[in-house]
Amino acid sequence: MVLLSVLLIDTAYAVAYVVLPWYVNTTTVANPQVCFVSWADGTTKANTFTYSVNIFPNIKTVDENATYGVWNWNATANKNCYMRLASTNTNNTDITSLNVTLWIAASTPFTKLWTGLTDAAWYPFTSAQNTKYAIWIEIQCASGAGVGHTPQFSLEMKVEEP
Repeated sequence: MVLLSVLLIDTAYAVAYVVLPWYVNTTTVANPQVCFVSWADGTTKANTFTYSVNIFPNIKTVDENATYGVWNWNATANKNCYMRLASTNTNNTDITSLNVTLWIAASTPFTKLWTGLTDAAWYPFTSAQNTKYAIWIEIQCASGAGVGHTPQFSLEMKVEEP
């Protein structure tokens, strides 16, 4: 009986398989059709940026137009995009909420208020063709926030058919 069990186990590992190749061709381009734009000149595209601001216990810090915006520079097509809070090194003892809004005078395609700071889901928005959006950010600092603490957030924007 033991010999039969060993033979059955060995048989299970003797499975034939094939390897089917597939190929990926890539072309490096500077920026996807929706990317960040520097407000310093309004034309410099960026795939990433860093934003720094001081916050104060029990105060909401608001910047209605951060140093970069979001630009759909495609002249003929709207683009499906998504935003998420990818990670944070803080908790509700320092920050009680983070609100991010993309807007222009005639439109607000995206706004999201994070209060738990653990939600990393993707939230959809449509970026209109040939449109630049300001990034409005609100950070509510907790009353018990530790002076000298350095809360950090990592946000990500996903662009379909870049």
